[in-house]
Amino acid sequence: MKPITIEDVARLSGVSRGTVSRVINGSQNVNSETRKKVLEVIEKLGYRPNQSARRTAGGRSSTIGIVIPMIGTEFYERLIKSMEEKLRAQWYTMMLFPVLKRDWLSKVMMHDIPNSDAAGMFLCSFDIERLFSSFRKPFEGPTVLVDSYSPLYDSIYIDNELGGYLVGRKFSHLEGSTHVIMMQEYIDSGFWPVFNSRFKGFQKALLENGKSLPHRNVHSYDFSWSAGALAARDIFDNDRPPFNIFAMSDLYAFGVMREAQLRGLRIGRDVKLVGYDDQSVARDWGITTVRQPIEEMGEKAVDLMFKRLERPGKEVESLCLKPEIVERESA
Repeated sequence: MKPITIEDVARLSGVSRGTVSRVINGSQNVNSETRKKVLEVIEKLGYRPNQSARRTAGGRSSTIGIVIPMIGTEFYERLIKSMEEKLRAQWYTMMLFPVLKRDWLSKVMMHDIPNSDAAGMFLCSFDIERLFSSFRKPFEGPTVLVDSYSPLYDSIYIDNELGGYLVGRKFSHLEGSTHVIMMQEYIDSGFWPVFNSRFKGFQKALLENGKSLPHRNVHSYDFSWSAGALAARDIFDNDRPPFNIFAMSDLYAFGVMREAQLRGLRIGRDVKLVGYDDQSVARDWGITTVRQPIEEMGEKAVDLMFKRLERPGKEVESLCLKPEIVERESA
């Protein structure tokens, strides 16, 4: 059988070859009805663009890079999945750059990214201005910041200060001691300070309601499954119920819940617990949490990238998404 060509797609779609090419390249200059019709024909025929031919002919790469600070967490799994699905719908593939250790940062920024064949780059959860104060700009092409903000780049992020504020407002009306479990973030780390932002909002709400948080009630740990349980042991050993615990990640909240159960403490009565992220563990275990619109952030990040690819000189655009509290049995 003869291979399916772009001309076959154009003929069966009733559009020009150029229109099919714009759809494949993610151009915004195609109306939604035409785009849907072309994509349906592409799927029916099983057509796959020849990416090498596109690059040889002067077209841009069909690869988009995504730099993330860690792997193996549900937050980034959900974020990457939502981005990849939308990229693939426009015939782009994803190139992942995980920064698993702090000393890998310079290698990724100075070698891996500049040497990559990518049409654009997503930088997730990085404080890009702080990074560029010590590293040369790693990528000259279209760049979109995800889960962080800079006035110099297209950015999409979640209002973490608001998320912490919502929890603080809820805790302001509860009896008992108040505790926070968070990850310590350093000013020179190069990562966007989401935990510090949540803490700032939380403290603001407490102060507005005439409450303060003793320094000894702030528990800083690494980001792991076991950290929540370790923090809970410290809290339960040195204070008395009722406890009000803001675990700034559902990972921490799960550890707190397990430790409370081992000690015979009643979640929702002896221990009021609020997590953050609305991961599957929070839904399964009835943990009140702050829901982040993760999938929406990923999808809108891809929209920003397509706009930037189509119009490289357009004005910088930023989007701030709002979190919300999801109340369950734990608080």
